[in-house]
Amino acid sequence: MSIKNVKTIVGTTLAGVLVVIYIYYLRTGQIQLLLETIRHFGFWGVLLGIFVQTVVNILPVPGEFITIFLMEIYGVWWGTFYSWIAGIVGAIAALYITRWMARPIVERIASSYIQKVNTWIQDRETFGLLSLRFIPLVPYHLLNYAAGVLRVRLWPFLWTTALGILPFHLAVGGMYAGFRYGTLVWGIIGGLLFILLILFGYFIRAKETKK
Repeated sequence: MSIKNVKTIVGTTLAGVLVVIYIYYLRTGQIQLLLETIRHFGFWGVLLGIFVQTVVNILPVPGEFITIFLMEIYGVWWGTFYSWIAGIVGAIAALYITRWMARPIVERIASSYIQKVNTWIQDRETFGLLSLRFIPLVPYHLLNYAAGVLRVRLWPFLWTTALGILPFHLAVGGMYAGFRYGTLVWGIIGGLLFILLILFGYFIRAKETKK
């Protein structure tokens, strides 16, 4: 058995185990208990919260509810900031895990999506990668995996991810502040920002369709 196949098997097994653990804790409510416990750990609790969000961001599972729990624990804007940091770290980790272990699986499952991302990036270079990050309709996880397969360089991937996911996090933070604390202004700002991101996505897609 080749080293490449061994890496693929190991990567797939680890991902499967983590997904099962994640679903178990989600269904039993242990995630909420874990994050509530984190509050009492001070600085180390912050690092642990970022770590949990990072792991979720690596896996192909929704991570928004972790963001909400972080906002509950540390306040809207600190929670948003920690979630944003985890979004960057998780994206980089997913890129390298895909590159080193899971590339054959990702290529098999998402080959058409990877080809579209590749074409988009080749035509528009770094701006193409950044524009994909701005669009909420583009799956965060798949873009990370595709970048790993396509061997996107770290620096362009890092800064476009950091900048590209920031508006979405601010929108979620604003809407959460509006719903949770009745802060109407921030709720409206967050909602408008989210709508603008969606409209931007439709604009890019419509422009691409006309070509």
